[in-house]
Amino acid sequence: MKARIYFTTLLILVVATAIAWYLNAEWAWMTAAFVLIAVVLILFYRSVVIPLNAVQNGIYLLREQDFSSRLRKTGQTDADQVVMLFNSLMDTLKTERLKTQEQNHLLTLLIDASPMGIAICDFDGNIISHNAAYQTLISPDIEKKIASIPDGESITVRSADTQIVRCSNLWFMDSGFRRRFILIERMTDDILQAEKNLFNKIVRTMGHEVNNTLGSVISILDTLSEIHSSDRMLSETIDSGSERCNNLVQFVKGYAEVAKLPPPQPETLDVAAEMERILPFLKLMAGDNITIVLHSTATGIVTSIDPILFERAIVNIVKNSIDSIGASNGSITIKCMPDSIEITDNGPGISAEAAEHIFTPFFSTKQPDRGLGLMLVTEILRAHNAVYSLTTDSETRLTTFRITFRNIKKY
Repeated sequence: MKARIYFTTLLILVVATAIAWYLNAEWAWMTAAFVLIAVVLILFYRSVVIPLNAVQNGIYLLREQDFSSRLRKTGQTDADQVVMLFNSLMDTLKTERLKTQEQNHLLTLLIDASPMGIAICDFDGNIISHNAAYQTLISPDIEKKIASIPDGESITVRSADTQIVRCSNLWFMDSGFRRRFILIERMTDDILQAEKNLFNKIVRTMGHEVNNTLGSVISILDTLSEIHSSDRMLSETIDSGSERCNNLVQFVKGYAEVAKLPPPQPETLDVAAEMERILPFLKLMAGDNITIVLHSTATGIVTSIDPILFERAIVNIVKNSIDSIGASNGSITIKCMPDSIEITDNGPGISAEAAEHIFTPFFSTKQPDRGLGLMLVTEILRAHNAVYSLTTDSETRLTTFRITFRNIKKY
């Protein structure tokens, strides 16, 4: 406001002095006019330049992002108004910046602590940061699946190591542009529990209906067989029907054994010694066309495990390898290592399509088959809180079932 007054006054004085000069006014008046012009010019300079200097200093602080420094009042009214406005702006910016930093810090802590895998990408879609959970959950198979997910959509992936995850390809706005981020949510426990509950419900319902119905049918058929024992052809036909009914009862019983698996009774067990004990039976089960070799580097390694259930799991895994090899000549290698057991066979292996469903209830690559072997193994290993996987090496085509126990001890 003062700068405008000074400018108007200066303009009037200049015009008046020019007129006086033109009219040949006395030098005393002319000198007074020049002095007055100089004074107004100095006042005008102070009212303009000092605020400009304050603005320039403020711009420097903003450029350096120094939100803690403040401008000092100059004693000049216009400049002090600029200073007060700038200091108020800096207080607001400092408060907002601190609030943003605190929110970002909280968000970082939440992301790092989240059980979900989170990866942030740059504008080109390349991952530039991720949390620890993402590193744990990601695998080459999952990476391939993520690359094929359209923007804004999610898929569920089941890998060969029994891990089930939901992968989401999402985005958020950053500086006016879409920026991609990836979420990987572990769903293994929930889905496996839901599958188990569904399986148990189906088995209970099927077992109840089949056993109640076939019990009466088998009894009637046995009676008819005795009545018509003199008629050889009719008796054999009745016996055949009775045998089919008994087979169906055993079929249902096999599922019921998995559904009613007893809880583990853990004992301190030397894994290598236990494998040595089971080995003769495994070789007998394999037959003459398949060789079974045991290698052990786990001397003195013990774990807490139910020996009966452990033996059932190993027998079923080896039987699965034997079935995979079939009538061909083959080999099965069992390795006992300090923290795990690996059972490897040179059968035809598992296809990529089958690998995604290998531990799903009722799934089997062998026809006809009920998929009970791996179901039983899965239930036993879950009950022991063990980590397990079944994979085929893409180069050697060897298939390995790996079991890792969490409570390994050495003595």
